[in-house]
Amino acid sequence: MAATMALPLVCIVLGGNTVQEVLKQAEQATAEGGDLIEVRFDKLYVEPVNVTVQNVSGVDETSTEYVAREISDVSVDDAIKQLKKGIDKPVLFTCRSKSEGGEFPDDEEARIGVLEQAIVSGVSWIDIEIGIEPKVRASLVAAAKESGAKVIASYHDLESTPSTEEIVEQYEANSDAGDIIKLCYHTRHHDDALSIFEAGWKLRNSSNSYSLMGQGIGGDWPRIHAPLLEQNLVFTTLKRGFTLADKGLINVRDLMIAWEMLGHSSE
Repeated sequence: MAATMALPLVCIVLGGNTVQEVLKQAEQATAEGGDLIEVRFDKLYVEPVNVTVQNVSGVDETSTEYVAREISDVSVDDAIKQLKKGIDKPVLFTCRSKSEGGEFPDDEEARIGVLEQAIVSGVSWIDIEIGIEPKVRASLVAAAKESGAKVIASYHDLESTPSTEEIVEQYEANSDAGDIIKLCYHTRHHDDALSIFEAGWKLRNSSNSYSLMGQGIGGDWPRIHAPLLEQNLVFTTLKRGFTLADKGLINVRDLMIAWEMLGHSSE
């Protein structure tokens, strides 16, 4: 009989480009289970547009491009109120900068203002990137603490994955930056994924909470084996398809099935 263990929190990431799309996805996410829902608020600042072009064979091919909206097009206060009213599960509020893979326009002052409004609204969790200017970040963390929001201290490397030792060092240097330290790297090949996995193995007895993952080949390894690595939070998606693994992602239901098959069960 498999030994029981405390499973990581499971966060389902939503990616709608309108409040209505986010609410519809949140309803589905609630039905799928999981512990909390990540609202990527920065995605409200882009609009999907279908573009059709002819390929070299003269055949029309349609793809989706994302066109930036004006910052003023999004009523932050109204959007937050609608999301808060329409989502039952605890919410991780994220407004990701372009430098870390997000969609928010290049106006850091405005982005910080959005995060401040989210904290004041009473969100359960707030993502505050490690790379934010130190004084500004300290102010946000203090406001989150006062409001009772838990902080995800995140870092995203969009280009590469450092060595196992460097990942561990980065975690240790920022271990007090939030309630959970989230480190995400671009995995170009399986060796990169192995570096992340090995870092997780070294951190499994850490006294502070963490979440490691990759975006790319093998990036789903730390997610699938998160219980073994004693990770505290795993990010999943509602999306499906064989290409998810190439992006390092995993569907929430598939993750639950994998954990059950691997003998991981909650205490």
